[in-house]
Amino acid sequence: MDLTSFYDQFRDETAENVRVLNDALLNLEAQVDDGQRRAALDRAFRAVHTIKGSARMLGFDPIAQLAHALEHVLGDLREGRCIPERTLIDLLLQGGDLVTRLTAEIPQLSAATLAHLPDFLQALRAISPAIPSVSPPTPQPASPEPSSPIDTPLRTTRQTVRVRVDRLDRLFNLAGELTIEQQSLAELGTELEQLYALVSRQQRALLALEQELARLRFSSTQRQALDARLSTLRDVQVMLVDRVQNQRENLDRYLSRQHLLVKDLEQEVMAVRLLPIATIFNSLPRLVRDLATATGKQAVLEIRGETTELDRKVLELISDPLVHLIRNAVDHGLEPPDERIAQGKPPTGLIQVSAESSGNEVRISIQDDGRGIDPARIRTRAIELGLLTAGRADQLDTQETLDLIFQPGFSTATNVTEISGRGVGMDIVRANLLELGGQVRIDSTIGQGTTITLTIPLTLITTRVVVVQVGQHHLALPAVTIRSILWVERDQIQFIDGQPTFAHNQRTISLLALAELLAISAESPLTRYRRVPAVLLKTRQHRVALLVDDVIDEREAVIKPLGPLFARRPALSGAIQSGDGRLVLLINPLYLVEGNGYRPKPAATAIKPVTEPTRMARLLVVDDSFTTRELLRSILQSAGYDVTVAIDGADALDRLRSTPYDLVVSDIEMPRVDGFTLTTRIRNELALVDLPVILITSLASEEHRRRGLEVGAQAYIVKSQFNQDSLLNVIQQLLGHEE
Repeated sequence: MDLTSFYDQFRDETAENVRVLNDALLNLEAQVDDGQRRAALDRAFRAVHTIKGSARMLGFDPIAQLAHALEHVLGDLREGRCIPERTLIDLLLQGGDLVTRLTAEIPQLSAATLAHLPDFLQALRAISPAIPSVSPPTPQPASPEPSSPIDTPLRTTRQTVRVRVDRLDRLFNLAGELTIEQQSLAELGTELEQLYALVSRQQRALLALEQELARLRFSSTQRQALDARLSTLRDVQVMLVDRVQNQRENLDRYLSRQHLLVKDLEQEVMAVRLLPIATIFNSLPRLVRDLATATGKQAVLEIRGETTELDRKVLELISDPLVHLIRNAVDHGLEPPDERIAQGKPPTGLIQVSAESSGNEVRISIQDDGRGIDPARIRTRAIELGLLTAGRADQLDTQETLDLIFQPGFSTATNVTEISGRGVGMDIVRANLLELGGQVRIDSTIGQGTTITLTIPLTLITTRVVVVQVGQHHLALPAVTIRSILWVERDQIQFIDGQPTFAHNQRTISLLALAELLAISAESPLTRYRRVPAVLLKTRQHRVALLVDDVIDEREAVIKPLGPLFARRPALSGAIQSGDGRLVLLINPLYLVEGNGYRPKPAATAIKPVTEPTRMARLLVVDDSFTTRELLRSILQSAGYDVTVAIDGADALDRLRSTPYDLVVSDIEMPRVDGFTLTTRIRNELALVDLPVILITSLASEEHRRRGLEVGAQAYIVKSQFNQDSLLNVIQQLLGHEE
């Protein structure tokens, strides 16, 4: 009999049994009640017994030998012949790990992995001498055959069917196509409504015509003929109205039934794609235990909401962030036992992980009762790393300060260990959450602990979207990223440090044009209308609204992937299909605003520069503020310049070394390399003595102005006195384009 068809099932079954073994061992270690300990031992014993029987059935003797040895030790624990000490639990957990490694290699077990088996069996035999001695295992043949039937059968009675994930994806996409077709039919229903309105209008016109003709004089013969024609026309008109009305009602009933059926189909197919979050939660107790042992701490993990379901793709993307957060909670959050006792806390730290659904979102919370995060220490470390100047650090509120830990390379750890300290964890958390269109929030109290909340979409296949118009384009934004839709009056807008803002609920909101962020050539709607809609985003730190031309619709949509061509455009999450068959790009606005990773090439603009040079002047804009960079880029691109942006002075120097520029516009207060140092290095290090440099800053003192000119800047503009026209005039003068 060919047993290869059972290999995949054996892998899945063994993985589940190893998980049961690990959970039972961790529960055994934590329980003091004899009844609960006995139940945990029974679960562990059944798990390894099943592994042993299935491995023997398929001819994988090394796995069966290992499971048999584990079974002996668990049997001794059940009979009270040995005590479940921590060292013994460690050994049994290692046995489960070795089973997992061997199972991953079937059907042919490698000599390298098998070499670990004799020593491990010997370690188990030291605890339970009754374990039989066996000859050293040898690598298995590619297609093992059982030598004889075994009592314990392989479990094959589960009511499941193995289906490839790509087939499920195609099935769901087909369900999505039905939704799109339903939208097309709904538009047909709208057209039928319009037809009914026209027919009704025609009927009213016919009645008016009859009334007009009744007032005219005709001969009896003419009147008789006219009445006959009008009677026929009335009958046809009544039939037409009735027919259109009936078709209207029939289509409405059909659309209602189809909507229910398609919705049920989508939900059933979606249910197949959803997995309980326990899929990734199950590995966390073992992780916490191992981390606590490695750091010399005591920790216990509580899990709630493990039955909450998520799309398998979402689970894959949050698995690594969740591990990073747990590692940080144990290594950075929890204190050593003696320190906790000195603070009046129990020696064992508590980590709570919970998940709950809320509409189309899932919130995952990771909470510890450790030392908390000190904002002052974060600010100091940010200054040491060159991420902030001391002046800017003092201006940050608590939430903005906590958000600094998401910066790449940021870490407050003084020592680098295998667990943490390299500063590569939290930026991965933020990057993965932005890719999902989700958010992460940190709340911390010194001495009491830290709570990190992840808000993520339930699925990446369907989502509720808001369709907006930007110029001549229709774009879609995920509804979960939008706080509200606002009307912005033209006279509400005020400029702070040169960037447009408006007041809403006693808070200042930065206003960014979505067309400018995506480099779409379009006239600002504020130049045409007195008030325009703006989309207020659910951003972590900045209060930002996106200016759009119009809000078209809100709907449930099926997201279509864009393929490898757009793989490097993370601001584009996919596309949705409208009822008329057109594709509408789905934009991730949080990535545009927070990630600032998508910098499209300047779009062609209808506004011509003041002069017509033979080559478009290339300008470099340097500012660590995203909104200021984008504002300057928009102004200069609209004037016809080729604009590149740099996030600070160090980034600008790298760009200047590789690309020639005609002029530099720079801020002064920036991390790593400030504007004064940048100008000095442009003149001395890069030897670009003739390259014009304009400094734009909030530093208005005469001393700063004098220093800027001394280091070699040709112009010094204070942001409080910023004027778009004066900036363009200065640039034209420095480039020699003044008329």
